[in-house]
Amino acid sequence: MEATMFNVVYNRKKKLLSNGTALIQVEAYLNSKKKYFSTNIYLSPDQWDNKHKKIKNHPNALKLNRQISDFVAKLQSMELDRRNAGKPFSLDILSEFMKGKFTNSFTEFMGNEIKAEKIAPATRIGQLTTLKALQSFKKEIFFDELTFDLLSNFERFLFDNGLSVNTVNKYFRHIRKFTNLAINKDLFDLNRYPFRKFKAKTESTSREYLSPEELMKLEKIVLNPSQKHLQKTLDMFLFSCYTGLRFSDISALSRNNIQIIDGNMWIITTMIKTNEIVRIPIYLMFGMKPIDILDKYMDPERKFIFDDLTNQYVNRCLKDLAEIAGIKKNVTFHTARHTQATFLLYKGVNITTVQKLLGHKKLQTTQIYSKVMDKTIINELQAVKFG
Repeated sequence: MEATMFNVVYNRKKKLLSNGTALIQVEAYLNSKKKYFSTNIYLSPDQWDNKHKKIKNHPNALKLNRQISDFVAKLQSMELDRRNAGKPFSLDILSEFMKGKFTNSFTEFMGNEIKAEKIAPATRIGQLTTLKALQSFKKEIFFDELTFDLLSNFERFLFDNGLSVNTVNKYFRHIRKFTNLAINKDLFDLNRYPFRKFKAKTESTSREYLSPEELMKLEKIVLNPSQKHLQKTLDMFLFSCYTGLRFSDISALSRNNIQIIDGNMWIITTMIKTNEIVRIPIYLMFGMKPIDILDKYMDPERKFIFDDLTNQYVNRCLKDLAEIAGIKKNVTFHTARHTQATFLLYKGVNITTVQKLLGHKKLQTTQIYSKVMDKTIINELQAVKFG
């Protein structure tokens, strides 16, 4: 097995700083790749002996030369420890080690990566919830412990704590993601990949949506004075039914997202959860009903159009609105997104168009909706000319 070659280099970029000095670095060479590590020692050219790779003409030359030797020894020792333990080694691992980011702990690695990753707040919360569950199962899990047996025992632990099949599946998707990331960073041996054998279970679920008749019931609600606090929730929910936007995207909607193209109104926004750009021609959606709602809230003094309600508060209000409308379903804000998808498919809109409106990366995600409405099946069969 090829070992890393270490070489002390002075003024690699052939350029002195303004004070006439340049940096001493240690070059690491392995498998046709190089990485450079700073010694944080700066010298003028006359203080460096390039032939013997040592410092000269410096009052602290002896001490600094020993410091460089110790630095190289530290790099060599780290490599030797990894190889003697039969663990993977690469220049990337060496770099992580020198930055203080290297760890043998999977849970610590996962926590560090979650903090560093630029992701949507909801995604971060989900990943942190998975990490918390892992640490409840076992306070610290080292890479060597990441096996099929550990995953199986963790799965049993989650089920014993009352989690649903699909929630457990989501936890394991997070764990698999960070296991793959650890492999890419050469922190974990690909040959020991536990997800080759371990497969988290999943089950199909019904997605709650409103029928066209139920949607009409909400549209016809007239709130009395004691119910006026529900009006904004109702408008936001209906706006989501018409546009398919999630609560987070509607809450972040600003006047900049409302654009006039060829004289017609569009919403163009980047979805917070997926970072996907969606373009919604709202002048063509539901008889321009979303435009009527926007007109009520387009206050030039406000940064966001809808921005002062929480998801929890809105979902509580939706229970009251469903009761007022006589809807016997568990209505949450996400029901609106499901409602828009099923309604458009019911009306015969092409599934790829619905996919673009919802901002789904995969058509498979959108196809879930094509299975939930019996009337969609009836419409499609009625359009077929048999015989």
